[in-house]
Amino acid sequence: MKKRDQVSTVKASLSPHRLRESGTAPDYRFSLANERTFLAWLRTSLALMAGGVAIAQFLPPLRVAGLPGVVVLPVRFREGVVRRGGLVA
Repeated sequence: MKKRDQVSTVKASLSPHRLRESGTAPDYRFSLANERTFLAWLRTSLALMAGGVAIAQFLPPLRVAGLPGVVVLPVRFREGVVRRGGLVA
């Protein structure tokens, strides 16, 4: 098959008129369900952010000696592993 024939075949298969003629219209309930799911994710993320702001504003600062080092250590270890191309067995 020539290159020109391949291009014309692809153009014909993606023609809007041909796409409209084939298949059926999607059920509107799927679109509504997708929208509800997206809005639920947004609502959850906003609630988590609001909870984080509330914790940061109203709880006293956590004063535990050595805690920042303990929290940062796993992150630095992972960073080192990634930089070296993974764990070598």
